[in-house]
Amino acid sequence: MKTIKLLIATLMALPITACAQSVPGTIVWSAENQPEVLEIFGSPTMIETPLGSAIHFNGNGDAVSLAGVPISGMEEFTMEAIIRQDGDGAFEERFIHMGNMGPRVMFETRTKPDKTWYFDAHVNFGNGKSATLIDPNLTHPTDQWYNVTLVATKEGLTSYVNGVEQCKDAFSYEAGIIGEGFTSVGVRQNKVNWFKGDIYKLRFTPKALKPSEFLKDYEKLNK
Repeated sequence: MKTIKLLIATLMALPITACAQSVPGTIVWSAENQPEVLEIFGSPTMIETPLGSAIHFNGNGDAVSLAGVPISGMEEFTMEAIIRQDGDGAFEERFIHMGNMGPRVMFETRTKPDKTWYFDAHVNFGNGKSATLIDPNLTHPTDQWYNVTLVATKEGLTSYVNGVEQCKDAFSYEAGIIGEGFTSVGVRQNKVNWFKGDIYKLRFTPKALKPSEFLKDYEKLNK
């Protein structure tokens, strides 16, 4: 198994784009700004891409727990992940679980037998209130790179894949709703619904970005 430091350095040693630099408070987990590693599960492996290294999760025990909740305190946010879903993964997978088992944000996939998948962005506000942004009709081919995004504001929540709107919910987001806990990458915090695929980059911006401002790394990764 790779060492913890090398593994996380590889997962997070990723370039910050000009857009990220222009928004104060943006967090791009990188080797220069590593979060505290709480625990590594299984043996996530490094893979090479046209833009550098990414991490592969095997869908059967690979995950990383990282300290902190990057969106904590943000009045509004844009949360992005550059991922590649394997076509032979389980139907229901979680690749980001941020917060705790109460208030939380989760990024999920649903993988179909025809090797397509659709995005599920789930926000639990606590007190029995939650929003699930999912549409089984909006499928995408597996085994390709994508940008999956959630934009949260007081006006509501919107999810995107490659800058194309997927779902909306009118529930208002307020700073502090998701504050305590940690971030699980590759699995739900209670160790179910393991992710099978690759993760290249995570970015958290304290602003509701426009789709034109989203990360475009997937375009080069797919060449």
